[in-house]
Amino acid sequence: MIVLTICTEYNNGKIDVSVKPEQRIRDVLDILNDNSALTLEVPPEGISVRSWRQKTYVNPYLTFKQAGIRHGDRLTVM
Repeated sequence: MIVLTICTEYNNGKIDVSVKPEQRIRDVLDILNDNSALTLEVPPEGISVRSWRQKTYVNPYLTFKQAGIRHGDRLTVM
């Protein structure tokens, strides 16, 4: 399991989550949004995700493992 923080840039939302490395980033964001744990105010096709540790944008359609997201990272959704 990977424990990380997901933040939203536009409404200062922040949540700590534990995910499996095989999960897609986008799927986790959709689950959090559907359960009102994190409010995404951007259209699904226009989402950008930035890794704090890597200091670069990551493809939300990759798994956490494929994107190189590790324990303790912070993802910012824009």
